[in-house]
Amino acid sequence: MRSTIRRILKEEINKKFPKPNEKIDKSIYNWLTLYFKNTEIYKEEYWKYHGFRYSFCKNGREIADLRIEFEDKSPDWGPRDKRPTSERSVKEIMLYIYPILVDMMRDIFPVRKNYLIYLIEEWFEDTKLDEIQQEFGRNDFYLDHIHMFTSQKIGNICVPPPQKPEGITTQEMMDYIKKTTLYSYQDMEEHEEDEPGWIENLYLAKLHGAEKERVNDEDRENNPDYDDDGY
Repeated sequence: MRSTIRRILKEEINKKFPKPNEKIDKSIYNWLTLYFKNTEIYKEEYWKYHGFRYSFCKNGREIADLRIEFEDKSPDWGPRDKRPTSERSVKEIMLYIYPILVDMMRDIFPVRKNYLIYLIEEWFEDTKLDEIQQEFGRNDFYLDHIHMFTSQKIGNICVPPPQKPEGITTQEMMDYIKKTTLYSYQDMEEHEEDEPGWIENLYLAKLHGAEKERVNDEDRENNPDYDDDGY
């Protein structure tokens, strides 16, 4: 009886999910290439010299999010680690995707979800991640993990990084930072002396973050497809 049950279960599983083969893999690779074609990529450096984020956007909405973190030896108290990226080892590289991507693929390809995620990881390493590592002049990039968001089904609306407003003064930027962070004016002056351009970079980052939050808060309220309780 046990042998019969195992045989029946195996037959039913194979009916629904045929074993992967080279033809299916190639079809999935081609589909991913078309899906990521003509995407806009927004790069953000969120930790000086050792933290980078790449947002892959299509039709105004994020379809994937890549995070690259390099080794950092900054002490809790003391001078910051200022080594250039070329001198740092890679700490972690993570790719985040949304359930809608896997759902679309499962509607086309009769393959298990875990195997689809595995193929997405392989395809991304061979294409997009390879292009990005060339930007850094390296050949040691690989994905440590691929994660599918559970809190939302579709990606956020993409907001391009802002340009510095014409005519704005350093004092005005410092005033805005003072209102939106815990930095004191003395803190800002010390950071700017240590790293010229720090005030402007933080000001633009705060503007960008505020605009992304505003736009996507509206999207969550008005888009019924945003939240998905099934994941």
